[in-house]
Amino acid sequence: VAALQVVRDERLTECAHELGERFRQGLRKIKSPLIKDVRGRGLLNAIEVNAVAGKTAWDLCLLLRDRGLLAKPTHDTIIRLAPPLTITAEQLDECVEIIVLLAACGSFVVAADTPSKAPAGTTAEMFSEDLTIAMLADGRVLLHFDFEMHGPQATNSSLHSYGLLPRQIGEIAQRYGVSELQLAFTQGTWREARWGVPPAAQGIGAEVIAQLADGADADAQWSGLTNALSGVFCASLNFVGTESTTSPRLAFAHSQRGGALRHGFLPRENVCTENLTPWIKQLPCQAQSGVAALLNPHRLFNMHFLSVAMALNSDADTLRYRQTLSVVVDTPAYDRSWALSALAGRALAAPCPVATRSSVRVVAPAAVQVAPQADSTHSAGTSVTHLFDLQRRRVDDIVFTFSAEFDDKTKYWAAAKDTPVPAIAAHRHITGHGSSGGIETVITNHRDVPMTVAYFDAVPWYLRMYAHTLSVRATGADGHTSQLTPNQIMFTPAVDRGRPAVLELELELPPQSRTVLRYDFDKGFLKYSEHPPDANRGFTIAPAIVSYSLAPSDTARPLSCTPGTTCAVRVYTEPALASLPTPDFSMPYNVITFTCTILALFFGRIFNLLTRDFAVLTPAK
Repeated sequence: VAALQVVRDERLTECAHELGERFRQGLRKIKSPLIKDVRGRGLLNAIEVNAVAGKTAWDLCLLLRDRGLLAKPTHDTIIRLAPPLTITAEQLDECVEIIVLLAACGSFVVAADTPSKAPAGTTAEMFSEDLTIAMLADGRVLLHFDFEMHGPQATNSSLHSYGLLPRQIGEIAQRYGVSELQLAFTQGTWREARWGVPPAAQGIGAEVIAQLADGADADAQWSGLTNALSGVFCASLNFVGTESTTSPRLAFAHSQRGGALRHGFLPRENVCTENLTPWIKQLPCQAQSGVAALLNPHRLFNMHFLSVAMALNSDADTLRYRQTLSVVVDTPAYDRSWALSALAGRALAAPCPVATRSSVRVVAPAAVQVAPQADSTHSAGTSVTHLFDLQRRRVDDIVFTFSAEFDDKTKYWAAAKDTPVPAIAAHRHITGHGSSGGIETVITNHRDVPMTVAYFDAVPWYLRMYAHTLSVRATGADGHTSQLTPNQIMFTPAVDRGRPAVLELELELPPQSRTVLRYDFDKGFLKYSEHPPDANRGFTIAPAIVSYSLAPSDTARPLSCTPGTTCAVRVYTEPALASLPTPDFSMPYNVITFTCTILALFFGRIFNLLTRDFAVLTPAK
């Protein structure tokens, strides 16, 4: 009786009739060969689909699930939609837009060859996909995937505005007041001496940078943000606590637009398919079409270097989301001719139907022949850039053929000496032994002009850093070494088990110089419960960061830089390994064993004395 009273008082029957009509009208406006019929009564509705290329209603329901809409397949061609009676008109419109997007990606579902335009209702959103294939000087190949989406910012009253943009990312940004967010997982070291300028900022491990809004508890926001990202990307970001969180002031000055800036790093976080799978699911067409079809985990993780990153930038009315993946792989051994499909283990597919731009850019020495013929080419030094527009024509594969200049033994080209090196290179290592030591960082300026850089280093609290031991010495091209005075110095001392020590410097590096930065520390003692399971391995220290800016006219720019704009570049050193005093974890077991042995011997003797009756036996005659 109470349930019937709720149905009457809240007009659930009338609302179901009105919303059902609204729902069916929205579905019937979809013009797609995928949808055969729409029928229903009230909020109990069904979509009959055309089974094409072996795809059934079950397959489509899985795609709807990935976009946040749960539906039930009945038979092979019918999708049942039965929302609750309490659903609102806004939520129902959001369901319609999800189905609109899926229908617009008809070629994604049925493998059609003709791309379609963006669906109605998403004209304000744009999506582009680009792939850069670069031949490196040592014979390896760089694959750099770049996906970018931007659209209107969602509000509390219009959450259905998410079409191409991942809703979970937008909701995280909105809930925790994030105006800028960067997340990267990196495995392997970028060898700038052989490979040249890196495609993007990279530091081994997992890194999170967030710009949080004013007027709230920034620490609580940061904690909630890292826990949410940990769940989305199946990572250990929830372990980014206060002892590994910093608030940089110089190194990320280009990112500060007001609010609280937070930076966290997990140097021991490994990249695996559990991180890659949710990253791929953020894409509108996932790995089913476009250049994303080449994202083969079996080949991606058989690599020398891998970096998976995402960046979110939002303002009052626009939300920009960018996903990048960079991987360095080997070419087929001893083959003068090989194809992109053999390198990736998959072939190129038709462009994502909702993409406004889909392209492949090949940068190779002039000694390499590229087939088929590119839509446009241009030369720069000894390299030739081939551009393929996948929106204009279908490209199934790209074949590379090496001329006689290619050396099978060393895999070096004659163009290797012309590989551009980054303007700034940085390397770091730990010195000393026993209970004390030091950190030494070498920063090299390859330019013929002075370069202003910002140095950032977060030292864990258990390495007790002494700021008064800081020394900066620069050696110029003439071999003369002199003391270099920083323009700015910012030092935040550590708090035991609370926060790391943070050192930030602004340096002006002389042209063609080698600058050595050094400071000392003492090693602290940890509780036995604070040691990791492999305590004898040592503790991994997050890399130091050197940041600088490049002018729009600079040619040696990372691929992540937007053309025609000033680019902020970050250079990461190698993570350091510090050996701390380690207790003998076997000692408690030795003590237990020794004690139990003594007790057993002692107890046996006392027990015999207390329970046995001794008597003198007379020998029998």
